[in-house]
Amino acid sequence: MEPSRPRVALLIAAVAALFAPPAAPQSPDDSAALLERAREKIARTTQRLLKCTCLETIERTYYTLPAKKVNANVMTEAPANSCDGKEFGKSGSLSLDAKDRLRLDVVVAENKETFSWAAANRFDSRSVFQMVSNGPIGTGSFGTYLVDIFENPGTQFKFTAQKHKGAAQVFEYAFEVPAQASHYDVRGDTEWKVTGYHGSFEIYSATAELARLVVETAQLPPDARMCRARTSIDYHYMLIGDDEFLIPRQSELETLSGNANETSSITTFSGCHEYTAESNLRFDAPESAAALKTTVQPPAPLPPGLSVTLSLLGAIDPRSAAAGDAISAEVSQSVRAPHSRQILLPAGAIAHGRILQMRHQYNSSQYLISIRFETLEVNGMLMPLFLRWDHKLESRRPAPKTGFATAARNFRCRRRPPAKAEGSSPCPPPEPGPLSPPASSRNGLR
Repeated sequence: MEPSRPRVALLIAAVAALFAPPAAPQSPDDSAALLERAREKIARTTQRLLKCTCLETIERTYYTLPAKKVNANVMTEAPANSCDGKEFGKSGSLSLDAKDRLRLDVVVAENKETFSWAAANRFDSRSVFQMVSNGPIGTGSFGTYLVDIFENPGTQFKFTAQKHKGAAQVFEYAFEVPAQASHYDVRGDTEWKVTGYHGSFEIYSATAELARLVVETAQLPPDARMCRARTSIDYHYMLIGDDEFLIPRQSELETLSGNANETSSITTFSGCHEYTAESNLRFDAPESAAALKTTVQPPAPLPPGLSVTLSLLGAIDPRSAAAGDAISAEVSQSVRAPHSRQILLPAGAIAHGRILQMRHQYNSSQYLISIRFETLEVNGMLMPLFLRWDHKLESRRPAPKTGFATAARNFRCRRRPPAKAEGSSPCPPPEPGPLSPPASSRNGLR
């Protein structure tokens, strides 16, 4: 906290401000020169961004429009799922329907944002739209919007205002990226479609640093299942290693659907760090059996059809847990071979996996928690694990003083035959998106 200053000094400063002449409007030449400086600075930082990775925590909130009663005007109103006349914040009073939370690592590679679940040892070869199978999800906020807007010769800019942001002076600009120059793709029913977009941004006049960026799509095609999307990003420079990086402080993705429902996805960026060697950044499919830690005598594969009873090693706190968090469970009872006393899986073996969904459904006051286990650790050795639930999860609630947390005890999974010879298969399997963004896409939305 800064030490307090004498009140007399504050009073003198206030009086001086009262009699100071107002700031003179900047000429078009000044605004154009500032924009050029800012674009050069952004271009340098986007190149440095290729050496940076951050943790994204995404809090998604779902709002619904209360059901209307049928009335005499029903024949003159727009269809229920029409985008005609739909605007953000103009649909009347919305009800809170649900919230969920995700945690992902992000990096820019090959002009795209690539993701992994939090603290994974490699980035996923799948797109984030396949990793996150439901709810709104988009790319671009971490860095690729900057490339598609400020390094795109097809972008049109216009100076709109000069104002103050706190004690600092900022210049505000509008921009438009037409569809023919855009790398912004929106998923439809059968294909990804390019959309034009527009918005505004603010630049600090003293430093030519980007302060804020707002991106809004044009009205989207009917099969996009939403009418509009808007992304607002607040930026700051962060010293990481010996370099300064232009990093989002926070971003918000808003979507508006034809039935007037809205969503808000607020992403905070943390744990940003630099990687210095190519070997430290790996892009691969989930680990195969050959890549897992083994010894000369790896454990024998378990036959399909066995039932395994697991107990979580830690409580799941819905107030802070997120999809993407690692989770572990202990085998609570030894597993024997059918019609034999041979122990195939000893008690105490550890199953490792992740939370796939952490959702609070407000209309039913329930939490929906999805878990997938992928590997099994036995005496320090790992093997792929393929499970299917065959028994209802049992949970307990601690005393109110500690808050609500779920600690699962004694739930059973049945090992099923793997779908492929290598790798791990989710249980229950996620519903992958039917499409991946085209290779030319920098920014995507679903």
